Amino acid sequence: MICLTPRRLKLARRQKDGDKAYVLRFVIEHPQDEDLATIPGQFFMLSLSGVGEGPFSYLDLPDSLGSFSALIRSKGRLTAALVAQPVGTVLGYRGPYGVGWPLLISRNSILIIAVGYGLVSLASYIKETCNWNLPANLRLLRISNGCASLEFDTACARWKQAFNVAELVVPDITDVQPEGQALQQIARLLAEKRPDAVFCCGPEPVMQAAAGLSVARGVAPESIWLSIARRMSCGVGLCGHCHFGTAYVCMHGPVFRYDHYLQQLRHCQPQVPRFGDWLY
Repeated sequence: MICLTPRRLKLARRQKDGDKAYVLRFVIEHPQDEDLATIPGQFFMLSLSGVGEGPFSYLDLPDSLGSFSALIRSKGRLTAALVAQPVGTVLGYRGPYGVGWPLLISRNSILIIAVGYGLVSLASYIKETCNWNLPANLRLLRISNGCASLEFDTACARWKQAFNVAELVVPDITDVQPEGQALQQIARLLAEKRPDAVFCCGPEPVMQAAAGLSVARGVAPESIWLSIARRMSCGVGLCGHCHFGTAYVCMHGPVFRYDHYLQQLRHCQPQVPRFGDWLY
């Protein structure tokens, strides 16, 4: 039976992180076994009484005490209200939901491409890989527009001690022109060493271009994963707002294997919506 009743969640810490962005630390009251089983790349629904509910990515996964974090930008009515709440506020929580990143512990070379705030979804995967010493050879390409982020800047500085991290600042992170800096850098990394797998999260046109480059360089579509966003309102496939081809992003995503993504894309309208970045 599907339960849509939110559980109680307390805001434990609130820290500003760049322009209109905050890292919020939450604690789930009475955490359950499913919370500890959360997979990097999954999402949760967060609600504020009298304002609304929306989907967000885990920055850190829930621990045994029910504590986890999320990075939220003030972009709309709900997010503006959430980041303005004082410590101690009780919120509503549902999750974890969706399909996350695969833990490819047998793969020895994974190229991670994070564009803009797409790094939020990928950060928990990187942290889990490092914390559990999984036998994966990681390379990270972080593409941003130069906006400061204490969370990401600190994390990348720490990750550089463990694996290769390349950072690229471009004026427009949605640029998919072949001569653009972002695609040229992706092409260079693919040429240096063909990865066994590619993980990508960011604006959907950029992910499509990155996946196309990867396939052209010999990476199988079955070894490429993209995290896409649609307007997920219920999280359990009931409302239909996140309909994608014959699938629902909240149930069959947000992480899609590239060959499965292409199958769903064929059922969609010719124009693909741009990456929503949780527009709530």
